[in-house]
Amino acid sequence: MRLKYIGAILLANGLCANAQDTIPETIERNVEVVNTYLPTISNPHKLQAEPTMDDTMSYKPTFNYTTLTKVQTVKTTPDSLSAASMSFKADESPYRALLKVEGGNVLAAGELFYNIGNSDIYHLSLNAGHSTAYGKVKLTNDEKVKAPYHDTWAGADFNRFFKKHVLGLDLNFRNQAYEYYGLQTIENRRLLSDVDTTKLIDAETLMNEKKQRATKFDFDATFDNSIAEPREFVTYSAKAGFGIFSNKTGVKETDIRFGAKIRFPIKKNYLFDASVDVNNFKVAVPDKYDATIYSFKERKHTDISMKPHFGLDFDNAKLRVGFNFIFEFGDEEDNLYMQPDMMLDFNIAGDIVSFYTGIIGGYNANSFRSLVERNPYLAPDACNYVWRAEYNKYTKFDEMPTTQNPIRLVAGIKSRFSRSVAMHLGIDYRSFDDEIFFVNKVYNSLPILFMPSPDPYPISPAHTNRFAMLSDNGKLFIAHGEFNITPTDKSQIVLRANYYKWQLDYLEEAWYRPQFDLSLETRFYPADRLLVTANVDVLGNRYAYNHSTQSKVKLDNIFDINLGAEYFLTSRLSAFAKLNNLASQDYQRWLGYSSHRINALAGISFKF
Repeated sequence: MRLKYIGAILLANGLCANAQDTIPETIERNVEVVNTYLPTISNPHKLQAEPTMDDTMSYKPTFNYTTLTKVQTVKTTPDSLSAASMSFKADESPYRALLKVEGGNVLAAGELFYNIGNSDIYHLSLNAGHSTAYGKVKLTNDEKVKAPYHDTWAGADFNRFFKKHVLGLDLNFRNQAYEYYGLQTIENRRLLSDVDTTKLIDAETLMNEKKQRATKFDFDATFDNSIAEPREFVTYSAKAGFGIFSNKTGVKETDIRFGAKIRFPIKKNYLFDASVDVNNFKVAVPDKYDATIYSFKERKHTDISMKPHFGLDFDNAKLRVGFNFIFEFGDEEDNLYMQPDMMLDFNIAGDIVSFYTGIIGGYNANSFRSLVERNPYLAPDACNYVWRAEYNKYTKFDEMPTTQNPIRLVAGIKSRFSRSVAMHLGIDYRSFDDEIFFVNKVYNSLPILFMPSPDPYPISPAHTNRFAMLSDNGKLFIAHGEFNITPTDKSQIVLRANYYKWQLDYLEEAWYRPQFDLSLETRFYPADRLLVTANVDVLGNRYAYNHSTQSKVKLDNIFDINLGAEYFLTSRLSAFAKLNNLASQDYQRWLGYSSHRINALAGISFKF
């Protein structure tokens, strides 16, 4: 067993103030659709056009480019300052169900939410929906191709309220079906296999695999007590879950997760908390597959995270001091990681200004599911071959590297100047080991090897519409700013911006990672019953590697403008319309994957 120890200095993390409050719906229920969408601009259609239950007109693009998809740290981040909030409501009629239907030149979708029961004893609700994207997009070679994308989801949420405890059960299903299109179409020629250079692939066989899907099912249970003043009483919680992920190729990943946490006061304002989380997943080999094209490996992985902390909890100051101990077991080498987890949150001027600083760590086991959720166009067996720049060699799937932040320094200031203005400014400086990056993949030579293939097999433009992976070590600096302005009780403006500075040990670029991202969201009521929204999202320079030309490609900045309006005809019925990508920009989140140009949507929302 290998021991990795990182010493600590002091003090840790802060989360962005959740500065935006959405307009409450009649059915005040936060519906979670299994997994958050990938960035809006990463899919072949405008995902922001798909319905969300939180708010008919809501549009919340996700530009998440931090190095970890899952940070395993105890939640000791400082309490967020209360954000400037919108006090108006679109509707206050107590209906049980909400049905939404919409369609346009690119997308058709529908969703149903039904609140079966809600009382002091229990709560039960159901959610189901489907969206279909259609139409053609123009590729870089001026060819127009179909870019279908289908999304189906269903879920059930149950809560049983006892005198001092709450039992929660969640079931979620999601299926996303789509096609590989992209930089070039697949040509009918024979090419070298990326698995074994002594074998040949018939390109028509790959054509049969151009359709793909990602199917997910999750069941989670929680049990905890609810204490109004945790400083004086013991609080505890337990959780357990089970998940299944599979794709059209037949790769199946199952995961089991459970954990527990306890927090109790030693004496007034002095406390101790500890938590244990266990995550186990297994990737199974498909029963039948063409070994000439794909090479799959089974993988078993288990990680156990133990997090003890001591803390001080006063009205104006909170301090947590502790460590994360992470034990990793599996087909790969067993490891033990030790990471600091300390933070200080101090209110300088009551509820007006708060300062935080700290040092924490992070960890991500890089499951097949988490990687596909980051890039749906990942080649079905890409996880079997990860190019590790540090060692200048491939790592097979059963030796998949674990991404971790051995150390991460954070600091920031939050301020609520008044009821109508809130602000958060912060910096984040972290080191990382084996962060995963994506590059376009070819099937006539081993992926990621940036060199010509041997004669008589020249570099071919075919098959670069799928992606392979490589990893590198380095450091990342992030500067973050967020402003929430509520000029009146019927208007709101939210501005968010992030700047990223990558420092890599071996790679030329942080492939597909932006230099900055920015979003501006506005919403207001210009008249009774009429809600208007406007959103601008900008994604900065990114670089991709083009195997066809053996050179890096600078992707243009993405400038996305969206407008929407919703009119509440009655307490039950409303009509809405949306215009997306008003600049009609042909942007690419992934090299070759063009977007739809300007598109329009219209729909109705009915409560009953």
